[in-house]
Amino acid sequence: MSRTKRAAVVAAAVIALGATSCGTSDISAGTGTGATAAPTSASPRPTGTGPLTKDVVRTDLDTAAADAGLPANAPEFADTNADAPAGSAQACGIGFKGFGTKATPVDTARFDKVVDELRERDWQQPGDRKERKGTDGAVYEALVVLKQRGWRMVAEYRNQGDGVITLMAFDVTCMKENGTGTSPLG
Repeated sequence: MSRTKRAAVVAAAVIALGATSCGTSDISAGTGTGATAAPTSASPRPTGTGPLTKDVVRTDLDTAAADAGLPANAPEFADTNADAPAGSAQACGIGFKGFGTKATPVDTARFDKVVDELRERDWQQPGDRKERKGTDGAVYEALVVLKQRGWRMVAEYRNQGDGVITLMAFDVTCMKENGTGTSPLG
């Protein structure tokens, strides 16, 4: 997407989102089909260098997944932290889990595409991709860690069933405030 187009999308998204706070996110809006709708526009990039809001990170996950052609976020995974009390480790995290289907299988090509889409949204990859291959040479697991403006994300592919891709982002400061050994999944 060109910078001009992205700027127009960002402006529209900022107007649509309005003022957001770090502690809120509407991740439970369903489509009526049992799956959470995944928008297909770029996430707004707030100016400055401070941490991103939860809403911006949620939009990054959803739009990157949609643009990569992943199935919609599994509703039970999207709602994992929806009722988490403010100030808890669970409130620090945002997740996406796309299960492949016979019609839309999830493979390493889609995993690579979603990671590329996240990089287009300014997520940086500080280390190498890790993989586990079977004796047949097929990739059975792949993992990439990304970071951006106070957030870390683990992107993971697993070759089980028709494939599954999980994106788990967490606010680093929030996690530090909740102590070591805590998990955004509870």
